[in-house]
Amino acid sequence: MNKYIQSIYICFAAILLSGCGKAINENIRPSNDKADTELLTNLDGVTVATNGNYALMVTSAAGDTQYALSWYNLSELKGNNLYATSEAYPQTRSDSYTYTNSPSQSMTTSFWRSSYRIVFGTNKVIDAISEGQGAAFDQIKGENYFLRAMAYFNLVRVYGRPYDQNNGTGLAIPLSLSSAVDKDYKPKRNTVKEVYASIISDLEKAAALMTQTRGNYYASKEAAWALLSRVYLYMGGTAAAPQNEFNTKAVEYADKVIAANKYSLLQGAAYSNSFAMDGKSNKELIFSFRHDDVNGNKINEFLILRDVFGNPYQGEYAASPDYMAILNENAADLRKNFITVENDKRIVGTNKSRNSVNKFNFQQIAPPGGFDFSSQTRSATPYLRLAEVYLNKAEALAKLGNNSDALIAVNVIRTRANAPAWTVATMALAGKTMLEVVLNERRLELAWEGHSSFDNFRNGLPVIRNYSDYSAASLNVAATDKRVVYPLPPIEIQLNPNLEQNP
Repeated sequence: MNKYIQSIYICFAAILLSGCGKAINENIRPSNDKADTELLTNLDGVTVATNGNYALMVTSAAGDTQYALSWYNLSELKGNNLYATSEAYPQTRSDSYTYTNSPSQSMTTSFWRSSYRIVFGTNKVIDAISEGQGAAFDQIKGENYFLRAMAYFNLVRVYGRPYDQNNGTGLAIPLSLSSAVDKDYKPKRNTVKEVYASIISDLEKAAALMTQTRGNYYASKEAAWALLSRVYLYMGGTAAAPQNEFNTKAVEYADKVIAANKYSLLQGAAYSNSFAMDGKSNKELIFSFRHDDVNGNKINEFLILRDVFGNPYQGEYAASPDYMAILNENAADLRKNFITVENDKRIVGTNKSRNSVNKFNFQQIAPPGGFDFSSQTRSATPYLRLAEVYLNKAEALAKLGNNSDALIAVNVIRTRANAPAWTVATMALAGKTMLEVVLNERRLELAWEGHSSFDNFRNGLPVIRNYSDYSAASLNVAATDKRVVYPLPPIEIQLNPNLEQNP
């Protein structure tokens, strides 16, 4: 039943939102399918459907790339924590990294379609559950509100300008908040501000409805609070023009997560090995994507050195030289354990050493047939973790001018990593502001988790790569550059003429 419902959701969303109807059995009509209408009337049914919605984050469907992989590509590869050691093939593997933003070569089409599959799936469950059916129903409804908010937050960051630019009045993506739509549904793009308002509304409802904790592979009240902290931080403006109302809310929700005392910052050896474990056992993860033997984590194929197996087109990216320079400022920094130094004969030049990222290589999955060309793993994809919550709080406090409390929050993360605590005196000696210290710590702590380019652009800062790699000598992309956001998939504009393309 799980697989059946999941395929029904995927097929219907493909027909409705991605124009893939020709590839789908024309006899499938989920909107009036008996299994669909009856399934969503009882607790077991809405739970099964919700599990299918979680599965949409890690499965590939209708020829599209896995959601988790396309999200990683469109987010992390635009930052400055990675370094291209070799030519990527096909170009989908480097399009984001080079800021080419090709409508045909990037992963934008897969990401768009996969995102709206999640949106449609959650809409079905949300609409099926009425108020007052009981705590168990409320929990499921709340989880779907969270998943919808997450999908829209990722979408608005990919296709919409940072919130501080034009006060959120620029175009983002279409909001679809009901399952009562048909194939002729052709919505216009909502503004960035409208999408953020919807995300906040969904997360507030999610937090109010959820009372159970089912583990970090499932949404929870604390996950909703953590994401609210991040959303408000993204609305908090720049150092030159901070938005105090939103930064205050970012602190408020961060404090709620911390005060709940359900998660803990791993220490010492446990922290050093925090990504080399089953994600469900990681007490720092608030919400993560679950991967298994069937739906492995494919992020690792971008990072792990695979040339030893004769495949020159995997492991194209290593930790960037300037990231390593920051990391190496403190010899005892435990985050060095997330790097494996290897030799890579593909590197041009005498020095063939590369700093491979090992955050996603827990329990490599061997494919059928014996010899292993696979780089998929069972690693969880972290989406929210407690370390980020402390850093959200620190950044918001810095923008509020509360440097003393910001310093306390950032040092919780810094000293956990065995790096020296910042003081007012050492910041002055280094010539750094409180905000610069926090952003630097975010870069160190949250590297390769999809944050760095967004952290720069939402603060009005450029992404700078002051190093030569396989693709280019250097890179400097301003926060106002049109390449910061992706073009909408051309096929979607053909299917829906009401969608206006990004410049």
